Amino acid sequence: MANWEPITVAEVLSEITDNTFVLPVIQRRLVWNEEKMELLFDTLLKGNSFGGIMVIEEERETKPLFAFRYFTKDGSLVDSINLEKLNQKQNFVIDGQQRLQSFYMGIMGSINGKILYFDLFSDYNNLEFDFEFENDASKLPKINSDRLEKGLKEHKWYPVNQLFKQLKDTNDEDYIADQIIETEGLTDEIKHAHIRKNVRTFYKNIFSVKHIGIAK
Repeated sequence: MANWEPITVAEVLSEITDNTFVLPVIQRRLVWNEEKMELLFDTLLKGNSFGGIMVIEEERETKPLFAFRYFTKDGSLVDSINLEKLNQKQNFVIDGQQRLQSFYMGIMGSINGKILYFDLFSDYNNLEFDFEFENDASKLPKINSDRLEKGLKEHKWYPVNQLFKQLKDTNDEDYIADQIIETEGLTDEIKHAHIRKNVRTFYKNIFSVKHIGIAK
């Protein structure tokens, strides 16, 4: 019987970075496109659970069932590794690669040379969170005419990798929101409220809520 362990997105990213979560060669390569990955982050900030990630737990000093490869940070092909004995305990991801790979690339890497941006003026009241991959911030859209809030049809894009690092280093979402407001020189209280709410929502759903269940 599988043993289910709830885990946060930040915790699973740490496991991937430490190469304790790896991909067996039986897994297909990344197939999700930018749009699907962006929608995954919108779903995450809505507070939805991502269900189970299934892994085979392989012990240190044992011969693994499969050759494996590490997760890619930028979508490039990663060579397979075939070891006689593992030098650390590793979890071979059997189901959930596309979701985990999308989180890893969106938060800590890139795709097609583009990093992920989060719109800090997203419409949190209606749970509409905008994310977009781009290699040049000046190419990001400036206006969203579909928004209902008066005066907030504009976007305020912020690099997800930078926001993640700032929140991880400080563990203080209010401080980071205030720093962004000060750096941007914003005086509008409505804009302040949006930045604070969206930064808090990002922090909560990445660092606090255990959205992912790991079945070993």
